[in-house]
Formats: sequence, structure tokens, C-alpha cells
Amino acid sequence: GGRLPPDKIVGCCERNCISHKRLILNMLKIVSNKALVLNKKVNYLTMKTLRQKICNYLLDLNKNSDSENLLLPLSRNEMAEFLNVSRPSLSREMCRLRDEGIIEFHRISVRIINLPLLIKLCE
Repeated sequence: GGRLPPDKIVGCCERNCISHKRLILNMLKIVSNKALVLNKKVNYLTMKTLRQKICNYLLDLNKNSDSENLLLPLSRNEMAEFLNVSRPSLSREMCRLRDEGIIEFHRISVRIINLPLLIKLCE
């Protein structure tokens, strides 16, 4: 196959070219992002209840957003898989959160209505 030897990637280029530096930086960014995602996934797996998982997931999305409307980066199936829960259980619990006035949602958009309560439910 067309595998690139590791020393060609991480070793220094004798020409010290900008493209080589960019390749290394991009690869480090990909690896570190993957490590962060896996770390978050492990964190969600240690949570006891489905409600805690969903609330923490939404709170994490909220931390990285400057809008009150959060766009879910994952489909419901992907979100259920990421949180290690069944799709119907995820939908049921999100509906409960909606019915309790904590969130509103439509398709891939979620709006947190009661942030203090959502934070409390994360504990």
C-alpha cells in the first residue's frame, strides 16, 4: 500500500518547509481532538443516569456556543450511541426535559430555557 513512513511525518525536513510544519500541526490537532472526544465519552459513561448524561452533554455544547440556540452536531442516533443509551430512551428523556420547562427543541436545534436547573441536574 501507499503508507508514508512515520519518520517522514514527524522527522524534521532538511528544507524546513512550511508545508511539513503545517502537516505536523494538523496531525497533532486531529489526534488531540480525538483524545478530547474520547475523554468526554468516558466521562459520560461514568454518569449514572440518562438525565445526567443528556444534561451534561447539553451543558458542554452550551459552553462552546455564544447563541441560546444550540445546534446538535450529532443526529439522535449518533447522540444515543455517543452517550451509550438507546435511541427511544434518549428521545423520551429529552421530551421529559422539554415538558418540565428545562429545554425546548426542534430537530437539530435545542434551546436551554432553565440553565440553573439544567446545571443542578448535571450533579
